Amino acid sequence: MSEAEVLRVLQLVTIAADPEHQLAELGRYDEQDQQLVDRVIRQFLIELMRKTWERGWAPADVVQNARRQLEPGAEPLLLAVIAAEHRAYKPKTLDARWSDQLAELGLEPPYADLDLTAWSAEHRLGRYLALHRVASLAWFLFHLPALARLFPLPGTARPTPKSATQRTDQATDRKMLARVRALLAKAEATEFPDEAEALSGKAQELMAKFSLDHALLDAGPELDLPDDSGARRIWVETPYVTAKAQLVGVVAHANGCRTVTMDELAVVTIVGSELDLQLTELLATSLLVQANRAMLAAGKHFGRRGESRTRSFRQSFLIAYAQRIGERLQATADAARSAVPEADQDRLLPVLSRREQQVDALFTKLFPETVTRRTRITNGAGWHAGLTAADLAQLDTHRPVTR
Repeated sequence: MSEAEVLRVLQLVTIAADPEHQLAELGRYDEQDQQLVDRVIRQFLIELMRKTWERGWAPADVVQNARRQLEPGAEPLLLAVIAAEHRAYKPKTLDARWSDQLAELGLEPPYADLDLTAWSAEHRLGRYLALHRVASLAWFLFHLPALARLFPLPGTARPTPKSATQRTDQATDRKMLARVRALLAKAEATEFPDEAEALSGKAQELMAKFSLDHALLDAGPELDLPDDSGARRIWVETPYVTAKAQLVGVVAHANGCRTVTMDELAVVTIVGSELDLQLTELLATSLLVQANRAMLAAGKHFGRRGESRTRSFRQSFLIAYAQRIGERLQATADAARSAVPEADQDRLLPVLSRREQQVDALFTKLFPETVTRRTRITNGAGWHAGLTAADLAQLDTHRPVTR
């Protein structure tokens, strides 16, 4: 038996023409030399992971998609492979946003290596089940489609020197983001729709004012703005992906961002300036929770003959909800812009225009070919229920919140 023979079996596993047969053959080699099999599996999975990064995936993306495609027990192995793959990179060669994703997944340097035998013992798995999870993970990684690359590949990022002024700005940013998070947490926790939406409206008002304040700080005589445009992905829950993506889209539009949706993966990519991306992600994620709660509260729907029309009702509900919320968020953003002192308007507009150009340039680079799609409303009752639910949103944050 050689490493080449074990590698051949693992490669056949990724094709999965006859997975049970290949798994049995892998088990036969495993009985002869378990250490050799462990060594080949480690290198094989690490190489698959590296190719995954090269196809545009980031750590959070892989884990989010794995949670939908694989059995729950596969995630610990996936995280172990991600950690082992990152042992090859110096921390300073990882993009800061990439490192943040790793930290959110519970992965911190120094990253642990992967030894399947030790890993199986730690998770109390029998050898066959461990090999089965290796096969499932290998098949999953091999078949991931290509995505637009949002970050530099690990090992290629270069640190950017930061001035004392930038550090002060970041501290201010963190305080404002904490205020927005607190408002949205309250909105998600309350059982009263009007209170939830009033809190979301207040969050949007703060977001719009904060973004405009940043634009005024960037305004200068030469209008030489640093291009901090980037992109993030939001993985939405199925079903009703199209409708939920529209909700993310209207939040993004109100905050100066653009979106693209991949329905087959249930993922929305947002493109915008770094601050606007953070704010959009916070509010969109919260509103998805609130919209889903409002949809479920509206109950099921049946036709005149007793046939279930719940699916079309909920799809139409969410589309209507997104449209009306979008109108209200845009009105809030426009009001914040109108409130800027007249003396600052001449400085502000060129900055906003330049930011829009930067975002559009990155959007075109990442997505040179996009298709605009129109949605159809197939359930009038769901549409009107969605409008009603959104109308209950008291986004006029100057009015008192009552129960």
